[in-house]
Amino acid sequence: MNQLVNGPIHVSTNGRYLVDASGAPFFWLGDTAWPLYAQYTRIDAENYLANRANRGFTVIQGVLSWGGGTGFEGRNPGPNAAGDLPWLNQNPATPNDVYFQHVDHIAHVAATHGLILAMLPTWGYYVNDVGTFTPENAHIYGEWLGRRYKAQPNIIWVNGGDRLPTGHEETYHALARGLRSGDDGAHLITYHPCGWTHSSQYFHQSDWLDFNMIQTWTEWAKVYPAVAYDFALLPTRPVILAEGAYENGPEYPQGPITPLIVRRQAWWAYMAGGYSTYGQNEMWRMQSGWVSTYDTPAAIHMGIYKDIATSRDWWERVPDQGMFASGVSSERTLNAAVRSPQGDWAMIYLSSQCHVQIHMDKLQTRHAQITLVNPATGEKVDGGIHETGNLSGSQFPQARLRWLSTPSFWEDAIVLIDAVM
Repeated sequence: MNQLVNGPIHVSTNGRYLVDASGAPFFWLGDTAWPLYAQYTRIDAENYLANRANRGFTVIQGVLSWGGGTGFEGRNPGPNAAGDLPWLNQNPATPNDVYFQHVDHIAHVAATHGLILAMLPTWGYYVNDVGTFTPENAHIYGEWLGRRYKAQPNIIWVNGGDRLPTGHEETYHALARGLRSGDDGAHLITYHPCGWTHSSQYFHQSDWLDFNMIQTWTEWAKVYPAVAYDFALLPTRPVILAEGAYENGPEYPQGPITPLIVRRQAWWAYMAGGYSTYGQNEMWRMQSGWVSTYDTPAAIHMGIYKDIATSRDWWERVPDQGMFASGVSSERTLNAAVRSPQGDWAMIYLSSQCHVQIHMDKLQTRHAQITLVNPATGEKVDGGIHETGNLSGSQFPQARLRWLSTPSFWEDAIVLIDAVM
């Protein structure tokens, strides 16, 4: 089978981002399909993966032993669409080979589409709530999975599953160490926590944790500070907003979750130095008509987000709120900025209809080009060439401030500032 994924994926030498097998930067744009292995038929999975690849997604998050999601779990994981259970006798120490043949197929199809699968071995309910997992059988199960998928290039392991590890740390450690023993370290491992928590709170110093995940869920206005916190930790690790507020989700006090809010989450994560995973309410729940939600507005906007975000050397970006002289705002309408360390480009996210004043002297040439981009459509507006205050013949920069506004009828905007050489 033609494998388009150049994997497995690793962490860059500076610890800031992910790279493929050749060392080229890998941009995480995730989508959430928790029931992918447990409830999708082969046709469902093939159609879904093709759509997500065409939309620009690069990572799919799904659970191998799934019971319906938090608040809806059965005491034991349910069967897949063909009626096969993940474990024989409901014991994780005895995985069911027939069930995992379906998983094998999905993994190979995903690879042909260039997609990485962020696989959760289990939902956390089966560790924390009903005690199906023990340190002993978790290690056995993890080692079995690691061996089975050792040569599969498009796997990242995701420990946890919407639960705090408190009181169950040894089981989660055992699962991770089993995975690492089984695949000899071929694949990265992270941890998916529950709402408004970070993997870093529990496992940042663990020898098996390769990068951090955050779940903000209902607290979508806290994405930027959450990602910024993990970005600043030592040792340095990549940071993923793994679960925010789902598009069209009904249960959010700070709702409704419109495409604008979905865009804010992605752009705030990016501007704080991290990456993000999208989710659509009806799709992850597989509600009636869920297949029709593949192409909802925010899913389309995520492809535009990726195109803009990767149009510069994104792996070098440095968060810099010092770009703002005025108008940074806060919380739900926070504006945010990144720039290159060389000062040859900057990118600013205006999260609402607003006016900001920026420091042009952050650009290290005499002049800089400003371009405004609509994050919902990709439409561009030429903002002109402006002096930066640098290279003016003076020993010190001459401060040059520039007022910028979100164009009329846009909900938000990206400002690209490029040095004119």
